[in-house]
Amino acid sequence: MGKLINRTHNERFFDEYAYFDQVLAERFNIESGGVEHYIKKMKECVVEARDVIPEFDTTLARFLKMKDRYSKLDKGHTSFEEFQGKDEDVVWISVFMQKLDADADPLSKYAKIDFKKKKTKNKSFMDKLKGALKK
Repeated sequence: MGKLINRTHNERFFDEYAYFDQVLAERFNIESGGVEHYIKKMKECVVEARDVIPEFDTTLARFLKMKDRYSKLDKGHTSFEEFQGKDEDVVWISVFMQKLDADADPLSKYAKIDFKKKKTKNKSFMDKLKGALKK
């Protein structure tokens, strides 16, 4: 019974991840590898974004964990009958796709941040105070 449940969860995840990967690929106008591309884009702005987008690090960690799970299933390193997790990854993907549609995902949020604010966030408190007093 447990192996059947594991298989069902893993198959559902596998199918949902493949669809999610394609959705992201289409969003980036690339042939395939949407999840990998999203991860790459997140890593490019990780230093700036993690300070201004609270869910940035957890989102990146979830992407990496799901990519690893999918890869193990896809390459046969893990059997579909082995425990890999529950349907929470499937739910997370669904919620994330809603965020994509609303431009509320981490990369969309990052793109909306004023570049001037991106550069000034690293200033010390005294530098910010001096800048405010000059205005």
